[in-house]
Amino acid sequence: MDIRDLVWALVGGDMLAARQWVADAERERFRWPDLPMPEGLTPDEMAVAAGIAELLAQRAAQVPPRWAGSVPAASRKVFLVRAAASMPRLRRTCEEEGPEPLRRRGILAPPDFLTVA
Repeated sequence: MDIRDLVWALVGGDMLAARQWVADAERERFRWPDLPMPEGLTPDEMAVAAGIAELLAQRAAQVPPRWAGSVPAASRKVFLVRAAASMPRLRRTCEEEGPEPLRRRGILAPPDFLTVA
């Protein structure tokens, strides 16, 4: 599995593909500590990759990949749920209650983002 596919789905707003990637990773018992640093991503995409890797590793009760901790925040706010850009209440929820590995990098998503139900 290539985390770049997940990042590009998220940045492109393809939540169906993103959820499927996460479901596949859970089914395959993906090992987050072994995830190699992705290449060919913009700095903001790297921030998304690092935040998502840390978030999903945390949810899987695993250690995140080593490289994730050294990735800086995005240069601008990144809305992984586009509606948060225009809906003040949703934006506030994302800013205050969104997953910490994402918020720390300026990436906004709701608290239950990418949970597979």
